[in-house]
Amino acid sequence: MRKSLDRYGGALLHRSRWHELGFHTRDLASQSFRTVFPGYHTPTDHPATFNAMGSVLQNRVLPGAVLSHSTAAVLWGIPIPLVLDSGVDMLRAGVVVGPAGVEQIPSVAPGMTLRDGAKLPLLHARVDRGGSSGLGRGAVVHRLRAGPTASVGRLVVSSPSEVLRELASQIPLWDLVAAADGVVGPETQCTEATLDSLVDEIAEGRGRRGTPRALAALRLARTRVRSPGETIFRLLLAEAGFPEPTLNHPVPDPVTGGTKEIDLAWAEIGLGLEFDGDGHRLTKGQWRDDERRRDELASRGWTLSRANGKDLFWPTRILLRLRRTMAQRGLRVPDDARVRSTVVDIGRRELSTRIARRHR
Repeated sequence: MRKSLDRYGGALLHRSRWHELGFHTRDLASQSFRTVFPGYHTPTDHPATFNAMGSVLQNRVLPGAVLSHSTAAVLWGIPIPLVLDSGVDMLRAGVVVGPAGVEQIPSVAPGMTLRDGAKLPLLHARVDRGGSSGLGRGAVVHRLRAGPTASVGRLVVSSPSEVLRELASQIPLWDLVAAADGVVGPETQCTEATLDSLVDEIAEGRGRRGTPRALAALRLARTRVRSPGETIFRLLLAEAGFPEPTLNHPVPDPVTGGTKEIDLAWAEIGLGLEFDGDGHRLTKGQWRDDERRRDELASRGWTLSRANGKDLFWPTRILLRLRRTMAQRGLRVPDDARVRSTVVDIGRRELSTRIARRHR
């Protein structure tokens, strides 16, 4: 009779330890287990967390390795595109705050299971140039010059500035700006980071791969940005020649009596643009509250335009709609031809994975 795994949910152990616990090699090769790293297995139905995978990687599989690139970004809460590393950023939707306030990140996104086709994330780690990069499966190991590190819980990870440098070789410029906005934004976990400190730390590594692009991204970064969608829309508007909006402009919220921040606002004409991210309007109640607040603000002279990921991916229509509204209210705006050509040019230059490369 097969031994129960109920007691071992979340475990990530070497095969020798599983054998000591009474599990045979054929058990470890069955659908009840998944191999995470060579020789290390976890139960299929209750796999080890993202954090536990990182801990085993840098303490047992590759002692001394530093968690880096997209893995460090997820641990820091730095936003990265969903196309990077099979959507590893989606794992943050299932975050649970554990002891001492440390986030515990699942290794499988909410609503998915390994039995239904989900895959465990591929981790990234770096070792010194003279170190071993051989692993076989479960992680990408980068042999790099030593860079600054920090701690997230008990994990040793690349510092926020180093993560931006590492990501610079993996993602387009505007997506890197979104990551930088996340580092210095109001919801950051990188509480000691500022734009100036990031520039100083990255500039110290001149000559290293990723430094020029990381510095270019920081020149475009802003504080007070709450989502990557806001970042990409802001850059898109600037590239097309629109007036610069105020970021997260505070206005009285007639529903709650408090204040609400409008993502991108042109207060002089009472126009706002709000980006609805993937987690927006999860309930009908949220939707009703938003519509009620929108109606109240409209009665006070505000017009709120809404945009989502699809609008951003194919942005011509919403940009032309904003252009018409701004022109009617007296702002100087680009003509239709510039808007259309800018969208095509941005797609051609591949400035963001969140915008289509070819436009209809």
